[in-house]
Amino acid sequence: MVVTNLSILAAAYAIGLARLWKRCGLGKAVPVRQAVAFAAGMASLALALVSPIDAFSDDLAWMHMLQHMLLMGVAAPLLVLGMPFLVLLWAFPLSWRRCYGRVKHRLERWRPGRYLLWQPVLTWLLFALVLWVWHFPPLYEAALHSDLFHDFQHFSFVAVACLFWRVLLDPLSRLKLNRGMGVVYLFLTSLHATLLGVFMTLAPKAWYPFYETRAPRWNLSALEDQQVAGLIMWMPACMVYALVAALLLGLWLRDDLRQRADSALPKDD
Repeated sequence: MVVTNLSILAAAYAIGLARLWKRCGLGKAVPVRQAVAFAAGMASLALALVSPIDAFSDDLAWMHMLQHMLLMGVAAPLLVLGMPFLVLLWAFPLSWRRCYGRVKHRLERWRPGRYLLWQPVLTWLLFALVLWVWHFPPLYEAALHSDLFHDFQHFSFVAVACLFWRVLLDPLSRLKLNRGMGVVYLFLTSLHATLLGVFMTLAPKAWYPFYETRAPRWNLSALEDQQVAGLIMWMPACMVYALVAALLLGLWLRDDLRQRADSALPKDD
């Protein structure tokens, strides 16, 4: 099912991209680098969901954590950079696109609804809520025992992560955070994600009984397995947010220096 869904998504994107480029010209509307970003995002999804990582995640919590890191911290921002909504819209017939345009025009008259899902505070809280709630032992265990529930967990991770990254990275959005606020947005995210990783790493006992009979197959106790998982969230997963924040900070400072330099230049009378 996962392979089928990924294949359908990739095919729809390819069809929409071909139609856009045929109409506007190669690299127009959607630059090649952004199409490459989407392809890399799809590759990250495949790596997380249909590679040995997925198979090993049935036995090891740290592999499960690596899988979640790929979904939320790698695949999601790359997919957002690929402008998926615009491209996928062009995969549909013209009559459907016109119908969407009419519906969108009507919805835009209701301003609160237009901005609701793109409010940074809301997307930040939603991302934090999904991350913490799914690591609550009863829900996490339920996902491990039910394939359907597990698929829903992964879907919610990717969907909410795309909303989270959209307010920073969406090339088309006029509602993006400025770079200064983006640094704060990511810094606060790294703080709460680090806190969850610390709790997992320093917990005196294993949170998830599911791994108590599985982790020993790999010469790890369930607690040791959980500690490695916590370290992955604590270090490499949170480094993603820190690195993007550092990049935004550098760009923000560069732009500020340019503005100062331009304002210092003598103006012609």
